[in-house]
Amino acid sequence: MSAIRKVRRLREAFRALDVDEKRGIITAYNERFLFIPTKLIHAIEDRLSESFGPATATSFEYEIGREGGVQYMRIAEKAGFKFRNFQDLSSVAERLGTLAGWGKVMVHEFDPEKKTVSMRWTDGVSVRNKRVNLPVCHFGRGILTGAMETVFGTACDSLEVKCQGKGDAYCEAIIGAPEEISRLANGLGS
Repeated sequence: MSAIRKVRRLREAFRALDVDEKRGIITAYNERFLFIPTKLIHAIEDRLSESFGPATATSFEYEIGREGGVQYMRIAEKAGFKFRNFQDLSSVAERLGTLAGWGKVMVHEFDPEKKTVSMRWTDGVSVRNKRVNLPVCHFGRGILTGAMETVFGTACDSLEVKCQGKGDAYCEAIIGAPEEISRLANGLGS
């Protein structure tokens, strides 16, 4: 995509953003949004981990994100976005994912027949300045999973295969049917 076309798309996305200073309300695509500092997400992650342990915290973050992904796609549908092909899905990821501040979100591979997708993002909100041994993008992975459940019309699961929190150049999740994701997680897939 040319630089001029990217700038036009970004301008169009920002036109969807409305700040009503008098009422203190921010909307985009006719839905109310809230700007929150990334440190609030970190505080939520930390408190969940302290209160319930890391395994349960991970599950909570993922499931909360999953519901958020369903909501993002409902907004996208109401705003007239379509999900027929790679370009449609890329547009939604770029406009809603990136504009909402979750990081630079990109569709890497999309196979609607197999109902699988590989999504990549950089500068995700859960990545901090410390290096860890396991992926950390549970909210983000959940959002992408919920979004793809809406696109595919079926339950999905996901696996984060790369993470900037571990030192990778970008984060990447593979999203698809639970049995396919289990197969990949067990190392049986290619």
